[in-house]
Amino acid sequence: MRSVGAAFPLIVGLSVAGAFGHHSAGATSHFLREATPPASRTIVIAAHDFAYTGLPVRAPAGWLTVKMVNAGHELHMLATFSVPRGYTASSLLDSVAHGKIPAGLTEWGGPNAVAPGDTTTTTLFLPAGSYAVGCFVVSPDGKTHFVKGMMGSSDVVASPSAGSPPSSDQHITLSTYGIQMAGPTVEKGAHTFLVHNSAKERHDFVILRVLPGHSVTEALAWFRNPPVGRAAAEPIAGTTALHPGEDDYLEATFSPGTYVLVCWLQTDKKFHYDLGMKHVFTVPAT
Repeated sequence: MRSVGAAFPLIVGLSVAGAFGHHSAGATSHFLREATPPASRTIVIAAHDFAYTGLPVRAPAGWLTVKMVNAGHELHMLATFSVPRGYTASSLLDSVAHGKIPAGLTEWGGPNAVAPGDTTTTTLFLPAGSYAVGCFVVSPDGKTHFVKGMMGSSDVVASPSAGSPPSSDQHITLSTYGIQMAGPTVEKGAHTFLVHNSAKERHDFVILRVLPGHSVTEALAWFRNPPVGRAAAEPIAGTTALHPGEDDYLEATFSPGTYVLVCWLQTDKKFHYDLGMKHVFTVPAT
């Protein structure tokens, strides 16, 4: 998976997957602006090959938890970006589908690199406004899921309460080009990560579990092009691209083994994890 900057050179930064109604590029956009937004701050969506289902047409502003279930056969993600002035959601989706990315597009995170059969949960903060989402994973045929129709749009409407983020036990700081991890030793079981982008540019974040019999080097080599070759790692959680200063929370469950934290975006065709954005740690057996 990449992100708007990579697909944008790949739009992979959009996150609020579950919060958006699905529209094809070029379709008429219909936004609902109601005085009373939906009460639930948890959205569950399904990612298929190649469409989202279960996407509501609107969501409440503030903290929003997005659970994405991958019901397809390829990796999927949900990048979220706000619609800039001068665009409608459908004109933005059409522009991106044709490779024309508006300057200064702001990305807000979302479930990233969700493996087939898995579920990834992220919690992000969205101000009121119009948003678009999409999947920018590349299929074996070289086409992004976005251009195959995996996209959507929605309004995020004002709410009387902004909600609150979950409690976290691990703190990740993304910089250019580094990943710092603070918190107690990660034991087997469930953990919640606070991911903060301290850089002046966009970054995303993925937790990879190195599969038994493989090295970190082999895991990262496989992650360059996941559709090809035998897997050497599996993504267990992640967030799509975050704009500078943004926080996202993600949930992950760990079993004993070796893990590597990475930024999957690219600059000048170089993966950020090759430029230093990786961190390796081990979850003990006891």
